Amino acid sequence: MVWAALSLYPQVAELMWSNTQEPIRAALFVLIILRKLQKSKKVIVTNHEKETIENMRERFEQLAIDIMDLLHQNCDSELREKALKSGWDRLDNMSYIDMAYECKAKDFVAHPACQELQDKRWKRGLRSEVGLLTTVLVFLCPLLVMTPLVTFKRSWVHKGSSNGFFIKFLRKFKAFCTSPCVKFWWEVAMYGIFIAYQSFVILARIGKENGHNCKLNTEKIILIIWFGMLLIDEFIQAVSIGHFFGWLNVIWNKIDAVMYIVNILGLILVNIPDSSNQDASVCRINSDSYDVGRVLLSISSIMFILRIIHMFISDKYLGPTVLMINKMMKDFRVFLTMFVMVLIAFGVGYAVVLTEPEDFTEKNTPTIIGGIFFYTFFQMYGELFVDDLGTKEGATYFPTTSTRGSLRTGVVIALVGVYMAIVVLMLVNILIAMFSDTYSKVKERQEVIFKFQRLELLMEMEESYLPPPFSIIHFIVGHIIDKKEAKRLQRDQAHQQYNKRSDTVIRSAVIDCLEDYLKSRRQKEGTEIQTLLQNNTRYLKDKVQQLQAYLDTMNYNMQNNFAELRSFINTE
Repeated sequence: MVWAALSLYPQVAELMWSNTQEPIRAALFVLIILRKLQKSKKVIVTNHEKETIENMRERFEQLAIDIMDLLHQNCDSELREKALKSGWDRLDNMSYIDMAYECKAKDFVAHPACQELQDKRWKRGLRSEVGLLTTVLVFLCPLLVMTPLVTFKRSWVHKGSSNGFFIKFLRKFKAFCTSPCVKFWWEVAMYGIFIAYQSFVILARIGKENGHNCKLNTEKIILIIWFGMLLIDEFIQAVSIGHFFGWLNVIWNKIDAVMYIVNILGLILVNIPDSSNQDASVCRINSDSYDVGRVLLSISSIMFILRIIHMFISDKYLGPTVLMINKMMKDFRVFLTMFVMVLIAFGVGYAVVLTEPEDFTEKNTPTIIGGIFFYTFFQMYGELFVDDLGTKEGATYFPTTSTRGSLRTGVVIALVGVYMAIVVLMLVNILIAMFSDTYSKVKERQEVIFKFQRLELLMEMEESYLPPPFSIIHFIVGHIIDKKEAKRLQRDQAHQQYNKRSDTVIRSAVIDCLEDYLKSRRQKEGTEIQTLLQNNTRYLKDKVQQLQAYLDTMNYNMQNNFAELRSFINTE
């Protein structure tokens, strides 16, 4: 089947799939292969092959969904959950949902059975999902986990024979802290606090003159340590993925990388001392580096605050909107390329008409070069600079010492008209049409997109630790617990035998679903063939009747013609 998928033989791949013992896993594995083909830069794919890949992706995803439908109908929730959780040792022990996430099978992820398990994984140990307020209150007062404010599943907190209060508290607090929904809301809260604290320090505690704000004070040290923990947290994420470029494949990680680099440079530049300062008792920061550093910190502050948009994917309505913005940025890039070309073309045209070579003095050259870009840019928003056409030295962007004649003024007015027609009437409306098309495509699949984005957030929260400054403690404790858990599972032979028996039951149930699916498909195909034969028979009967009627009419006409011919001959 792998050979058929790589060779793009859909009929052969589907025939081999119908004989497999793992139909859902096999279909998802084919989807993974096809996605690797789509994304590979080493394989040259023709347009016909791209169309074949898309058709195969749709077909095999639908096959996986059809089998999952039967599994959802014929099996109880416990068996469905075990089937979805069961891993495949030949592919890094990946479960159905992991494979669907790997190949971006959004419709499969949106299946009710997958969503049922996804909801359980999101709450993980809790009976009901908690919100931001409950998460903050529990971390401020951990003893609240012992109250009805937070309800737990019995299997997560009632383990062993010990019923002591302290042991119960530790189990409940551990279950609370490791729940993905709690991690998410705690990350939102801590990130908001960090943004507020960083903004306060940048605005009120970073200065260049002599005084407390000029020195490396306590507020700056706390900010640097907190920021360093954020960097360590990102480093842990990159290490968990396995390679740095894989971490950079995510658009939000690219934004994080730029944001952290800009912030680091800004923090360094605003603390460079002035080398010309001879008095060691006076704190003075280099003015040039300080100004550049403040600009970089302002850019990083904007990026840090806008980074909150990523957290909107947990919302049913805001999540797809974030995806719309991401896709619209591609449309905007196309518009921006065309717009820059038009902007520079007309900017140079304005400069040629409105200036002379003598005007490029040391004072006016930066203004004229800036006018090539800004003169046309602001015209798009309605600022036409009409008053500058009759002025000389007082012109905003194109000052000149010569007199502008009526011809030049008329040409500029004509250029303004053509420029506004191209940009405002054509390019802007093309951009609006592209945005509308992207919006409608995302809107049609809003529910499916939200469910897949929620899975992305869930997997990110499951693999993450508590947000800084608690991530290091969580990483160390979690690493120790993982080692103990691995040793315990190696010693637990009975657990392995149970998994084998469970896998046998799951495989048997899935095979039964495959047989039912193939049987129903054969019946459906037989019914379709029978219906097709009946329709073709009816069609042929109608054509034969029409042909018979046509022949009868021709025979009747020929007889009449022969009769008329005989009578004519007899008359002659």
